[in-house]
Amino acid sequence: MSSATTQGGLESMLGFNPTDPGFRQDPYPHYRRLRENTPVFRSPAGFWVLARHRECDRVLRDERFGYPAPTAAPGNAAPDGDGPDGNGAAGNGAPGDGPALPGGFADQRHMLIFMNPPDHTRMRRVLRDTFGPRVMRNATGYIENRIERLLDGALADGPRFDLISSVAHQLPFGVICHLLGVPEPDHPMIEKWAQDYLSGVSPSFTVSQANHQARDEALAGLNDYFRRLATERRQSPGEDVLTRLTAEVDEGHISEQELLGTCILLFIAGHGTTTNLIGNGTLALLRNPDQLARFRAEPDLAATAVEELLRYDSPSHLSIRVAFEDVALDEENVVRAGEQVIVMRGAANRDPDVFTDPDTLDLGRVDNRHLSFASGIHVCFGAPLARTQGRIALGAIFRRAPRLTLAAERLEYKPSLLSRALVELPVSADG
Repeated sequence: MSSATTQGGLESMLGFNPTDPGFRQDPYPHYRRLRENTPVFRSPAGFWVLARHRECDRVLRDERFGYPAPTAAPGNAAPDGDGPDGNGAAGNGAPGDGPALPGGFADQRHMLIFMNPPDHTRMRRVLRDTFGPRVMRNATGYIENRIERLLDGALADGPRFDLISSVAHQLPFGVICHLLGVPEPDHPMIEKWAQDYLSGVSPSFTVSQANHQARDEALAGLNDYFRRLATERRQSPGEDVLTRLTAEVDEGHISEQELLGTCILLFIAGHGTTTNLIGNGTLALLRNPDQLARFRAEPDLAATAVEELLRYDSPSHLSIRVAFEDVALDEENVVRAGEQVIVMRGAANRDPDVFTDPDTLDLGRVDNRHLSFASGIHVCFGAPLARTQGRIALGAIFRRAPRLTLAAERLEYKPSLLSRALVELPVSADG
């Protein structure tokens, strides 16, 4: 981060300071002040920050907003939260391709989350057909078996363990490797690339240059790896999603670059969000014993419980959109064509105009219109798989460890404005 990006500079740029130590521990009071004081905030840097559910949901659903094309040169002053439900590098706002950037960065234009119609519509249709009922049934059975094996190992190592590294990360990482058919010897290499990528996917003014470089190198490595793996699948087809996607390329439905972008997106977004759901969800239940008692006593609450945990402490907190034309949010605020909008979904999920007692965890909450997976045409494609993993994992964790308690008073979060991610979650199975 440059010397110009001081704490006061970030405060004036965003309306809050994400580097404040208290923000990482609990961002919600900061979001509340933003929502109450400047719910529609135009930054002096030229972009907008939205904190109220009404405007956030509207921008996410309005097709006059979309993803910026990853066309800008490095160093552009606008935010470039380029990650799972972030966006590509800041461009002029128009859909389309731009020149290749170092490290394969521009390859992100071939990921579904960075596409706009009609390419987005076509790719979403292909993925819907690829991830049919048979694939989801296979994934569910794998999830159920894997969570039990992971808990066997965690509990066998002693009463105290880190839930993030031993369970919350390993479950979705294994699931997406299973779906894509990634050979087990390749897992460590792929995992490092994924972590390097995720470390560099917040708006650019909150991420170091070293993180940006590591992210771009990881993206290039993943691109090359899945190109080689796709070649192997053509020579020796399997029952995995990658084999299905190579067939879509051969039939002319998608391009080779779109296949690679989809594999990378599935791998990165397919486990980071779910890791945070399981980690944040477990923590929320442990800190709210009355709701944990309900969770254990009322199995029928499983579906609404996952939705409430997603709302209460969302796995990711923002999306970025660009206006393709001038759009009036209200009589006073007009987003001009080409301007970017940071949609603070984490703030919107605590809006009292939409959620009764928004700072209270209520596993039985109905009409839960949270924005944790965004909304509109860009709603997270992997949301059903993430929900399934969250439901199965949380049920198994508290069934297998009925006396589970926190084993640390203060927890550390990763330095990301995009994700709400615990570094570790020390727990004890002995109470």
